[in-house]
Amino acid sequence: MNTNSAWMKKRALAVAVASAGIATFPALAQMEGATLRGKIQSESAATQGVEVLARDTERGYVSETTSRKNGSFIFVGLKPGTYQVIVNGEVQEVTLRVGQSAKVNFSLDEVGAENVERITVSGSRMASFSGNEIGTNITPEMMERLPQNNRNFLAFADLAPGVQVNTGEDGSVSLRGGAQHQRNVNVFLDGVSQKDYVLKGGVTGQDSSRGNPFPQSAIGEYKVITQNYKAEYDQVGSTAITAVTRSGTNEFEGEVFFDYTDEGLREPEPNESEGKVRSMIRHSGVTLSGPILKDRLHFIAAFERKTINQPYDVVGGNGVDFVTLPEEYAAEIGRFTSNFEEDLFFGKVDWAINENQTMEFSAKIRDESDVSGFGGANAFSYGSNRQLQDNRYHLKHTYTANAWQNEFRITYEDSSWSPRATNLEIGRKLETAARQEIINIGGGGDYQEKGQKGWGVQNDFTWLDLEWHGYHVIKAGVKYKDIELSSIQQQPYNPQYYYNVQFNGEDTFGLVQPYRVSWGVPATDSVGGTVVADNRQLGLYIQDDWEVTDRLTLNIGVRWDYEETPSYKNYQTPEDLVAALQTWPNIENANYDIDDYISTGEERDYFTGAWQPRVGFSYIVDDDENHMVFGGYGRSYDRNQFDFVQLEQSAGSFTAATYLFQGDPDNPCNSADSNCIAWDPQYLTQAGLDGLVSDIEVKGERFLLNNDLKMPYSDQFSLGIRSIWGDWNTEISIARIESKNGFNWLLGNRREDGSFFEPGTNWGPPWASGVPGWGNLLLASNDGETRSNNVYFTLNRSHKEGWGMNLAYTFSDAKEYRVFSDAFALDYENLEDYGWKDSVGVPEHRVVVTGSYDLPWQISLTAKYTWSSRTFYEYTNCVNSNDCTYQRVKPGESDYQRFDLALSKDFTTNFITADSALWVRLDVQNLFNTSNYSNFYLNPELAEHEQPNYNSATNGGKRQLKLSVGWQF
Repeated sequence: MNTNSAWMKKRALAVAVASAGIATFPALAQMEGATLRGKIQSESAATQGVEVLARDTERGYVSETTSRKNGSFIFVGLKPGTYQVIVNGEVQEVTLRVGQSAKVNFSLDEVGAENVERITVSGSRMASFSGNEIGTNITPEMMERLPQNNRNFLAFADLAPGVQVNTGEDGSVSLRGGAQHQRNVNVFLDGVSQKDYVLKGGVTGQDSSRGNPFPQSAIGEYKVITQNYKAEYDQVGSTAITAVTRSGTNEFEGEVFFDYTDEGLREPEPNESEGKVRSMIRHSGVTLSGPILKDRLHFIAAFERKTINQPYDVVGGNGVDFVTLPEEYAAEIGRFTSNFEEDLFFGKVDWAINENQTMEFSAKIRDESDVSGFGGANAFSYGSNRQLQDNRYHLKHTYTANAWQNEFRITYEDSSWSPRATNLEIGRKLETAARQEIINIGGGGDYQEKGQKGWGVQNDFTWLDLEWHGYHVIKAGVKYKDIELSSIQQQPYNPQYYYNVQFNGEDTFGLVQPYRVSWGVPATDSVGGTVVADNRQLGLYIQDDWEVTDRLTLNIGVRWDYEETPSYKNYQTPEDLVAALQTWPNIENANYDIDDYISTGEERDYFTGAWQPRVGFSYIVDDDENHMVFGGYGRSYDRNQFDFVQLEQSAGSFTAATYLFQGDPDNPCNSADSNCIAWDPQYLTQAGLDGLVSDIEVKGERFLLNNDLKMPYSDQFSLGIRSIWGDWNTEISIARIESKNGFNWLLGNRREDGSFFEPGTNWGPPWASGVPGWGNLLLASNDGETRSNNVYFTLNRSHKEGWGMNLAYTFSDAKEYRVFSDAFALDYENLEDYGWKDSVGVPEHRVVVTGSYDLPWQISLTAKYTWSSRTFYEYTNCVNSNDCTYQRVKPGESDYQRFDLALSKDFTTNFITADSALWVRLDVQNLFNTSNYSNFYLNPELAEHEQPNYNSATNGGKRQLKLSVGWQF
């Protein structure tokens, strides 16, 4: 156990590191580990072959090597932590961060008459050997001490320049790098990609969830890489995050915590003029770690539970004010609570088999339930329950020799997102005679299940001591994955009946008979909205970190990625659809060749051109190693989301059948139409509906992929300088990012002459000119592009003399065609017709400042201030229905400003166990109660144009207090 003094010292250090951020040169030595370099110098004694030890002070693990011919030595893949570097009994202690390189030198001198050799430490310095990479380390102390409101470890990613953390009204967190979408982000946990191949969240489980991806208490630390990563990083187009989980140590330790806030601890939102809605957010958790066998076998187990009770108002639709609701329906109006629950577990065992081998096994289990989908005109019963499960398992074996290291991994993942209607019964949509929506009750229409599962194997081999015109550390790797991708989408799952409650007259209310029904029907001989696809991935890379001289390091790497999805390559366009397309005269003069989208199973090939060179350099300018110039270029391929490409198959296997019923005087139908029939109460049963469509041929809207589907990628360039100025560290860099081949759906409909617009107009897509007998045609395009020119600046001061601070500034000049987050570009025939415009949601200026200050009575104060300039919003400006353009504006109140504060204090105690600590904490979110609006009136015909919509909640919320308490031992 820790002594009281040691405990307080540890907590004081936590504050110091929290304020320091990355107070040293950022570097990427290994994806999940760190590199320790150094040199033994002497004018007279031999410096080759000297034994050097690196001892993990917390776990007792020892790594050893011998010095090279020039006296230099190197360790790679060290787990972040504090190490004792030992040479001939002399010790230097150094702390390593994830992805960093530490440099510690020793001097070997002859002293005295006996000519005794003595080793002395000449100094240590965190140095960059990564060349072009731009990134920031987030330490566990920062996660523990800096203000936050949801215990999502990714919420600190905006401490890196160029990264935005976006928090929704419901507490969901998403990341955005530069001008690109959140789906272009990737997170690597203990060296394993967490990429979501199906949905757009970037990371599995983060598409539309209020939950957290991982227990924060089990994260050791992580690094946010803004751009220009090494060759081992795959499937990422913007920001890469590499995180390392905690391990047990030789001390048995534990912690329990409890966080709480509710509506009584926050200020009202602008839309709560009549009183605050009841709300509650509660986190709790426990973490245990320690030795199973001292110095050999350790464990950690972490569990966190998150509960959110967030009421939503069911107020009814526009028609509710024109009727008098009977009591049974009036009871559906009011405030109802949306309940969210998440259970997160992580466990890991790591084993030092011997001095050369280690093994780790870890498991993450995530389970969520989110009752939502109601509010407005949707009654509570009409909502849905979004179930989410994300389970991952990881086995890693490492073998380290004097001159090389091998890492072998086996992984398994099973992730699914399954929103389903809360009630499996018919849905009733109540309307006025004028079809004004009143309320929707009964069973909703949602039924989806989308996910990925499968296994992977990965091997990384590192050569440490290759000498040729300097020293080379070469790392090469291969990764293979066999994944099953799936998508089930059957909507509406529950039959939906439309009722005119004024059937018997304006002043009456009754559900006499429906005038319309809509329900989901699978196509004949189809799987009914279900697409399951095998996906095989292969990735190869090699990376050379070349110490040309003591000052110049080159980082030269290349990777190649390849994947196979037979459901795409072997897909056969239905023959009847092919016939309809090839005889459709409207596309004879179209700007596309329909044969590029018709597949017989022979036209498509897998993409083999994903070569990704990544080159960087770093050069130490001065003898004191205080200034370093760096730069580089890199290309990185991402992927097309399966949720987009699966539409080619699923859209043809499930449809919504619709029938109109005769008898409603306000909603008549033409009896000559095949779907206009007399009402019969039997149609309120599934058997009755089945009798209407015993055999349906689905010929509705169709999606077609190009036979030469391209893969999105980005090119990244950077040049900068890092410097040390006394207690201050600075970095300034200029960077350019160009992303290409972004996925979009374009409208393939054409008018009789092949044109998209009516003659003399610039607006009005040809929605009525779809494929005869089928409907609308949507064609895949890989023409999306973004480009951004950036300036990044960081300024850091370690916590000394009672205070410390960090500053990250980003300047962005970002452009795009269509809004990059919108995959459906259906208003023009080409994406280029939208024209280059300033990117929506990317501020020109963004500043994030954090700091710490030691108050009296050993109270720790930390703060975070975020400011970004106004951002662009897009709207449609129409002179008339045939003369419209997309325009973008920066509303006057679209800037963002927020100041968060945290106060914490530890109380050492002998309660239950000796030398433990009780801690209390108060977080104040948005201290100055700033209204950060994100919803604006964007109709130029309104007087409120560009003004905030006060009926919407603010971005990130108003001022809120959060109370926390915990016990550590």
